[in-house]
Amino acid sequence: MRGPVVFQMWMVLLLGTVSGVGRAQVSPAKVMRGNNRRDDLYRKEENITVTPVGGAIHSPRYPNAYPRNLLLSWKLLSPPGSRIHLEFDGHFGLEEAESGVCRYDFVEVEDQSETSTIIWGRWCGQKAPPSLNSKTNTLRVTFKSDDYFVAKPGFKVYYSLLYDSSLPASQTNWEAVTMPMSDSGGGKMSAAVTEEVPFSLEDLDRTIAAFDTVEQLLKSLSPDTWRQDLDSIYTQTHIQYRSRAYHLASRHSKVDLNRLYDDVRRYSCTPRNYSVNLREELRTTNAVFFPRCLLVKRCGGNCGCGTDNWNNGCTCQASKTTLKLHEVLKYSPEATLYQRHRRLRVRWVIDEIFLSHHETCECACPFQPPR
Repeated sequence: MRGPVVFQMWMVLLLGTVSGVGRAQVSPAKVMRGNNRRDDLYRKEENITVTPVGGAIHSPRYPNAYPRNLLLSWKLLSPPGSRIHLEFDGHFGLEEAESGVCRYDFVEVEDQSETSTIIWGRWCGQKAPPSLNSKTNTLRVTFKSDDYFVAKPGFKVYYSLLYDSSLPASQTNWEAVTMPMSDSGGGKMSAAVTEEVPFSLEDLDRTIAAFDTVEQLLKSLSPDTWRQDLDSIYTQTHIQYRSRAYHLASRHSKVDLNRLYDDVRRYSCTPRNYSVNLREELRTTNAVFFPRCLLVKRCGGNCGCGTDNWNNGCTCQASKTTLKLHEVLKYSPEATLYQRHRRLRVRWVIDEIFLSHHETCECACPFQPPR
């Protein structure tokens, strides 16, 4: 009787030891990601002066997948007595939170003053942060990504200037322009309409490059009346010439300005058909092929006009390549003996060759953050 009892006690102790070893092996696995953080982050800080025309900042390669190992910071500074309005683009995506906490990839906004710092929030996941108005004239936006690659678009946030009270025209970078409008019912002139336009057309042209849609552009220029301005694009009555868009002004048939710009970004730098000579491509000198040339996909075009740094040396390069198999007819000479004479005989064979194809392309710009 004593023997079975001793055996059972021995088994209980053995199972407890194995269980303890199992827990010791599993526990480090849960924290492995936290212990393997890399310190070779690409760090960059940028100071931005907020003007009445506004602008935007975004994660690198937005809306494509952002790179790893980044720590980027933008300090937004507006004139004294003003504040800053931030509005995030709805196309937002960072690495998901862990246990409700954004530990790995995140975007953070801080309201800074000489005496205190207010953290508006730290965001990750798929839901875009809410819009906010700063308490002071200084905001800091920080973006961090760790060494784990995730195929997420990142973020884009639009900033604009807010004044607690209206400023005299001399204190702003805007000038008033009076545009007379003729009354459609008679020859009399109606009351003058005053519109605000940028002081410099070059400044406005550079500002347009930061926006993806006409709604975002008008919202930044005229936060209070942008909806009316958008509707009036297709219903202008003070001009003599009315475009085809005016006559077709309906939700289903009017010109889609956003689609036109989206086409530029999507198709300016893309894989395209390109013919290559097989002997040159394979660097082969002891054989010939039929056909002599084949079609491959190679990156072509230019970087979309109006995108960031599009005219500062950016080139269209492959971001993903693959090798594809092709079967061709290959002529390869070989030495044979015919009746005491050494002759070269052409041998015809079906040969397999691999050619490089570009799957996706991107604009590579100087000083671009690492992958």
